[in-house]
Amino acid sequence: MPDGGFVVDVEALKKAGLGLSDLLGDVAGLAVEDIDCDRSYVGHTRLADSYESFTSRWSVGVSNLTEDGQQPSRRMIDAAGAYIEADKAHAHTINGIFTGTGDDPAVQAMDSNDG
Repeated sequence: MPDGGFVVDVEALKKAGLGLSDLLGDVAGLAVEDIDCDRSYVGHTRLADSYESFTSRWSVGVSNLTEDGQQPSRRMIDAAGAYIEADKAHAHTINGIFTGTGDDPAVQAMDSNDG
């Protein structure tokens, strides 16, 4: 690896993006309506107020989380795809050089009449 370079585990990046997407789908399925109940079932006015406040905030929070979380998920998946495509392009170029079916980038340097 060159100085200042880096290595990307493309498979891990792709799995992280897909895993986040799956997680967000699961979270979105946790509808507050599934646990919400009528105020009259709570029995106490202040407790009912607190419960209503909690479920309202939960609903907003889940909505924000699932909406905002899609962007990093998509970016991780897209980045992994870009790395895969770049690897394929470089592999094609290198294979072409070795098999004689591609352009060798060093030919021009080797054919130079300087010297």
